[in-house]
Parts: sequence; C-alpha cells; structure tokens
Amino acid sequence: MNTIAFNTLTGAVSEYSGFEFQSITPTHAGSASGLYALGGNTDVSEPIVSTITTGKTLWASTLKKRIDMVYFAMQGSGKGALTVSGETSSKVYTFPVRSEGESRSKPGQGIRENYLAFGFSNPDGDDFRLDRIEVAVGKSTSRRT
Repeated sequence: MNTIAFNTLTGAVSEYSGFEFQSITPTHAGSASGLYALGGNTDVSEPIVSTITTGKTLWASTLKKRIDMVYFAMQGSGKGALTVSGETSSKVYTFPVRSEGESRSKPGQGIRENYLAFGFSNPDGDDFRLDRIEVAVGKSTSRRT
C-alpha cells in the first residue's frame, strides 16, 4: 500500500510505499499488526533511502538537449545518485556529496531528449537536505528528432 502525505505549508507532496497504516500522527502510526513509533535513522535496521524526482519538462524548446552538468544545492555527506529520465530510458550516475553545500554530477554523453526529469537519491541512507537542483542544459542547433 502507498501512503501520500501533503505538506499544507509548502504544497509538497510525498509518497511512501510499503506502509499498511490505517492511522498516522506526527509521532506514531497504527495498523492491524500494532502501533509503531515514527522517527530514527533506520527502518527495521535498514538505511532509509530517499528518492526525489522532478516532473518531466520540455526544456525551453523542441530541440533535443544534452546535459552538461547537474548541480545540487544541499547539505549532507556520503554518496548521492543522479537519475536522468527521458521518454524511453533512465540513467543513474553516482557522485560524492560535498560538505561545502554544493555537489555536482556529470551525466554521460548519450542523453539526447527534449522531455527530461531529474532525480536525487541517497543510496546508502545518508542524511541530507536538498534545497535546489540546477541543470546546465546544452541544446542541438538543428536536431529535433
């Protein structure tokens, strides 16, 4: 079962999978199997892996795009993963999360799409706070198909 949470202050929507809860409060959740405390850094001793993905967007024109670099304004440490999704495929690129507040990932050269979505995940469950994803997009001068 999936659970969808809506933040009324920011308008952000989050989706959680694998939850069988019937009721939820900020600190506890209940299901037919019992009452659970929410919080901590692990989920039944497994790291909590988060995934954030933007919607697919037409980037400025119908010309095919190439991605020169993706920048993340974020706090954290450990390893991050960039996901670039087009109409037919997705590619994942890992990168180190820098403590200076800005991290970056260089995608591969084979991406030639015009509708693209971008995502970030923490594959090892490292703590992070992501403020912004900034994409440096290059475009073809003539290629549309």
